[in-house]
Amino acid sequence: MLRKPSLIAVLMIASCGAVVASCETPGAAFPPVQDLRVEPKPVPPEEVLTSRIAGEKHDNAVEAWGEAGWLQVGRLCRFFDEMKMPGLNCPAPEVRPPDPG
Repeated sequence: MLRKPSLIAVLMIASCGAVVASCETPGAAFPPVQDLRVEPKPVPPEEVLTSRIAGEKHDNAVEAWGEAGWLQVGRLCRFFDEMKMPGLNCPAPEVRPPDPG
């Protein structure tokens, strides 16, 4: 038979375990791996100095890189918002229209 101090210790340990088990954060434990990868900024090719079209292609690549980065930040923000991180003001998820093709 357990003595009273031992019984109290066992009950305290069991109640702490129940409290810790109930503290599970809803959702995934980690953000998606692809959202933690940093994409390098596009490097301009040498022909941007002589070709208007090459310059426009590079501008488009930089624009796409920037937009992808901000979409990534929004996904990470919403992930941590689901984890109940205080002080966030996340953008709504981007909704793209269905591809007509």
